[in-house]
Amino acid sequence: MELKQKHLFPIWFLLAILFILNAVPVFAAEDAIPSIRVEVNLQSDGSAAITEIWDVRGVTSGTEYYKALNNLNEMSVHSLIVSDESGQQYKTLDNWDTKRSKDEKSGTCGILKTSKGYELCWGIGSYGDHQYTIQYTLEGLVKDYGDYAGFYHQFLSELSSAPGSAYIRIRMPDVPLTADNARIWGYGFTGEVTIENDGSLTAISTKALKNNDYANVLCRFDRSLFPKASAGSISFEKLQESADNKNSNTVMYIIFAVSAVAIVGSIILLIFFYSRFKLADGTIVRLPGMKHIDKNWAIPFGGSIPSVYSTILLLRNGIPYDALMGAYLIRWQEAGYIHIEMRDHDQNGKKSKNEEAILFSPDKPAGPGVEYSLYLILTGFADESGILWVSDMKDQAEKISEKLTAWAERVKLDGNNELIRINAAATDIKGSIRFTASGFEQAIRTLGFQKYLKDMRSQDTDQASNEALWGDYLVFATLFQIGEQVLDRMKSLDPKQFNSFSGMYGCSPLSMIYLMTMTNHVTSAAAPKSNIAGTGGGVSSSGGGGFSGGGGGGSR
Repeated sequence: MELKQKHLFPIWFLLAILFILNAVPVFAAEDAIPSIRVEVNLQSDGSAAITEIWDVRGVTSGTEYYKALNNLNEMSVHSLIVSDESGQQYKTLDNWDTKRSKDEKSGTCGILKTSKGYELCWGIGSYGDHQYTIQYTLEGLVKDYGDYAGFYHQFLSELSSAPGSAYIRIRMPDVPLTADNARIWGYGFTGEVTIENDGSLTAISTKALKNNDYANVLCRFDRSLFPKASAGSISFEKLQESADNKNSNTVMYIIFAVSAVAIVGSIILLIFFYSRFKLADGTIVRLPGMKHIDKNWAIPFGGSIPSVYSTILLLRNGIPYDALMGAYLIRWQEAGYIHIEMRDHDQNGKKSKNEEAILFSPDKPAGPGVEYSLYLILTGFADESGILWVSDMKDQAEKISEKLTAWAERVKLDGNNELIRINAAATDIKGSIRFTASGFEQAIRTLGFQKYLKDMRSQDTDQASNEALWGDYLVFATLFQIGEQVLDRMKSLDPKQFNSFSGMYGCSPLSMIYLMTMTNHVTSAAAPKSNIAGTGGGVSSSGGGGFSGGGGGGSR
């Protein structure tokens, strides 16, 4: 669609305003907020008793501090208690008046109802250094989303000074949160999220937060932990999609404001380049959009991982080597070549509990070939007992990464040769590997297979209930980095069959998903500076819409 110049003017005017606003400095009433610690105690009815400890330094102006809680929908906040470093508990007022003087606000706190939600307010007191402890109850934080219970909440955002460090711990009284019943993801900051040995979930910053950073946390729980939680209006899958930026207008506006020209250029490339492919005979074809590709339950290329890997690469999409390695690990666990489990690990006289490890069995893949090459790489880093520990993989991640990068190139070469052998690809006059006409059709069916895995449903095809295919389904779901999602689909599709399927891996249905989690953790350890922490989830630099809480805070 062609845009006239007069239609572009408002867009560029808006961009100019955004840049000007971003350039305006923020003057805080304190020199810094060195740290904020958040303790979240979840109750079985979905409510949360929250304690926040704010360290502030060099307060020189202002009359009060506040924390905004917006986007609460059917949630509510009450029971505010504030105290300072002296141990003084502030008087909680029924009505908070922001227009009162500093002296009038001193030693008091209150909840202010706003058009967007709530503000938890308390008086600054004297200027200087302070440590404020804020306690409150948030009703309805955890919702029952049908498939899981969970929440997506913004604990920190848009403060008058960006915190030097942030620590968020989530727990339940008398119920340990483990990888069997909980998951955690973090968004908007540099850090780690972990399922701790003490039964808590943590999100910890590893670098000082910047002015535009925030701390969003997504948690997923077994529904049985929250029998009295109120029902959510969507599924947890939709909530996670929202967290993963799929519905974030704010993030898109920021990206557009920073690199509008690049985005326009990318759209043009997507339309005129990425959908356009030259076949080996010189014919030009276009790849249809995913919504026009039919779902396909049949496993492509007879289950050959190299062929599928090369096909995805020829379609100009990437698969990281840790996902490629994970596909083989899943296949090996079914074949009995390895077993991944948690074991006690003695290191330098110290015992470390609950560490993932790969145990190699006497049986192994047949050689030669890329599968056997991977086996030799991994066993080469095992200890004297033939066990490959995650901690050892992390310690030697640079060496392992170098070997796996070269190995992935060999997988690509083998995949190309397989495609050429079955006439799905050929070399053009310049010697480049390109699809043949039949190979391009097979590539489209491979995308249809990927589409099917993302949304397995019983009504799609009777073949969905064929247990013989589930093993390969999980292998390629791991390759496409949707392993846990596909396991959830299988469990919902046929619980009885899922029970039998789990037994093929020596697992119960409950621990089967945990097996996928451990596999992902093991493969991520092979990548230097991996951002996956513990058996939790990754910390993303951005998060989408759909969260509760947030909205700013600090001094004023």
